[in-house]
Amino acid sequence: MKRTPLLLAFSLLAACALPGRAQDADSGRPVFGFDIRLGGVAFDKDCWDDSVGGAVDFGLQVWEPSDVFGLWAGVGVQSASYVWEDDWGEVESDIVAVPVGASLLARIPLGDIVSLRSEVGARYVAMDIDDWDDDDYHHHHRRYYGDRDRYYHPDKYLDVDDTSLAVVSLQLEFDLDPAFLAVGGGYQFDLQKPDVEYLGRPIGEVDLSGALFFVDVGLVF
Repeated sequence: MKRTPLLLAFSLLAACALPGRAQDADSGRPVFGFDIRLGGVAFDKDCWDDSVGGAVDFGLQVWEPSDVFGLWAGVGVQSASYVWEDDWGEVESDIVAVPVGASLLARIPLGDIVSLRSEVGARYVAMDIDDWDDDDYHHHHRRYYGDRDRYYHPDKYLDVDDTSLAVVSLQLEFDLDPAFLAVGGGYQFDLQKPDVEYLGRPIGEVDLSGALFFVDVGLVF
């Protein structure tokens, strides 16, 4: 990823933002903001071909006037390759998870511009299979008659249930009023493990539990 255009866009947005947290706290008004988290998930289970999956979140925040307690709501995307077996051997299918939910936030000041922010939240997760597989040489074998499509396109016959997650995290936040930059980590764990079906028959479960790590950038307005 090229960082220069991103930093330039971020700087322009920061320059155009309204006065930030200190003024809103003095006026007794709630403090609003938005953020983008870029990072990943280090999965606990070996059902994934990728030990680490990519993750991004887009969220809106609202803080009470003292800027200590807040609420985050947003949507994200996570992606990794799930490993399973059909009649012809091992298959790797790309699974995309779209978590939508909210978190309670609390901030502890550590200095003039540095604070520690905690998060506890829940997510509903919509799951999808990437079934755009046009590789006619999958498994490097021939197949016969009606089995041809299943052989070359096994992802089309795979299905995974939606699920829900709980999320906890901590991040070290630097207040660059009206912008902020943070680095953090945490953990996400399944509130229920979604079933995976192949040709309508259960073949296992997906486990999204794992350690989170991310960089968080945003604006306060």
